[in-house]
Amino acid sequence: MAARVREDSPGGPHAPRAPKMSRRHVATVILLLAASSGVPAANELKDYCSMHKFDNLPGGLRFTKEVVTTEYANLGAFKAIHCCLRGYRSIEWYKDNRAYPWPGGESHFILYPESANQTIYTQEVRASDAGRYSCQARNDTTTLEGDITLAVLGEDTSGYTGKPLPTYKPASQLVPLGGTARLFCEAYLGKVDLPDAKNSVTWSRVGSNVTLPNHGRISQHRVSREDEHIIGSYLEIEDIALEDYGEYKCEVSNGVDEEITLPAHIYRQEPQFVLGLQNGSWRKSLLLAVLVVVLVFSAAAFYARCWLPMALLCRDRFAPLEENDGKDCDALVCYHEKDSNLVVGILIPTLESRHRYKCTALELSHLHQNWGLEIGPHSSSARRVLVVLSPASLGNVWNDAGVAAVLKQLASLSTRTILVALKELPHSATTTMAKSSGRVTVNDGAAAGSGQDRVKILRWDEGGGTGVGGYKFWYKLRLAMPAVRPTGSDGGCQSVAMIVQANGKSGQQKARSRESLEVLV
Repeated sequence: MAARVREDSPGGPHAPRAPKMSRRHVATVILLLAASSGVPAANELKDYCSMHKFDNLPGGLRFTKEVVTTEYANLGAFKAIHCCLRGYRSIEWYKDNRAYPWPGGESHFILYPESANQTIYTQEVRASDAGRYSCQARNDTTTLEGDITLAVLGEDTSGYTGKPLPTYKPASQLVPLGGTARLFCEAYLGKVDLPDAKNSVTWSRVGSNVTLPNHGRISQHRVSREDEHIIGSYLEIEDIALEDYGEYKCEVSNGVDEEITLPAHIYRQEPQFVLGLQNGSWRKSLLLAVLVVVLVFSAAAFYARCWLPMALLCRDRFAPLEENDGKDCDALVCYHEKDSNLVVGILIPTLESRHRYKCTALELSHLHQNWGLEIGPHSSSARRVLVVLSPASLGNVWNDAGVAAVLKQLASLSTRTILVALKELPHSATTTMAKSSGRVTVNDGAAAGSGQDRVKILRWDEGGGTGVGGYKFWYKLRLAMPAVRPTGSDGGCQSVAMIVQANGKSGQQKARSRESLEVLV
């Protein structure tokens, strides 16, 4: 069972009473015994999430400080991983999608209850501890997830002496005049056993050799953890003025000859335009409201009739072609045996014969937990990976956990992926993936050509289709596929009348396609 804890436990008035020798007491005793041998003190684990928290956080479930994306540890050393949160009712920890607790052969990390389970740690890192850890926090309405990748360095316990390894890279920010900016950088350095070697981290303005002060309106605050093996610095600028906007850099050095620079920008956020009307001008307000309604309906009508065909035609005519890239095909079409009639009988023939794409078929096994491993070796030879997902392919278990597990596997592929869902996906599974990874786009045809999202989700029956797919589905699928130059027969922009006429004939075409499908079945 995954580890769960209330935000006000342990130690709060609502916390359940644990046995006298609970894991909390065991963890405390272990840390007290280890403190005498040089590992970080228990206070560092307990206080980590209570220091340097964000100011003025909005309500609800939130991270209270930056989530480190990558952690490093030397073999045999002490290591802790943190997820600092607020407003949660439970926290669950996972390693490579497996819930805590973990067997010793997979991970030696255990919970530190004194931090309300926001921290896991191990006294002695083993090679098997490396992997992707994630914390999943929940309240009554929201789920929030943070991913941390742990890399284990070295083949002995002599310590790391190489170039600093960034654990958190500062993110650029949009800040209004008079607002407050906060930049953070952190890196793993290990320890160098030289008398003059000293780890350092400093913020400075790009183009200036002046180190920023440690106090005042502009200040930087050095932090460290795990016996100075990891150091970082917060740069805070209050009451921002025009001269404060620009590029800043964080320089991390191990005091010998190894140094890295992590840059970040502070951009000005322009004030939002507010339309003000004089008192008593209700007629102007009504006229403006009517105008907005007309414009919205006009835009909706234009989108429904013309936008997808015109966007596809312009994309195919002007977008660069994906060719001479060493790929063997345009799409690797992956499917389960129970969806083979639809894929082999309709999807692949339509893409190849009607839309001139070259496809390769890959039948997946019944173990959907391993689909990422099955698809991975073949994905490098295709420009797109197209996966057909249905309740039957998941053993008729169509729930948040099953669908989210498949989405996580597809998001980790190096090739852009298109997921064709034969049934509407559980809303919470797609929402959680979109928020946590930022690599999933749900049914957004306009963003399909942007190249910024790894997983594009399309619904098979969108646009009114049944057995042959809706007409909107085929437009959005082609927008997500590589560009193909129009032939002489389909050149020129489609008029609205032609589009309406084509839509009118779609019913007859669907009926004929259904008959073909029934014969095939």
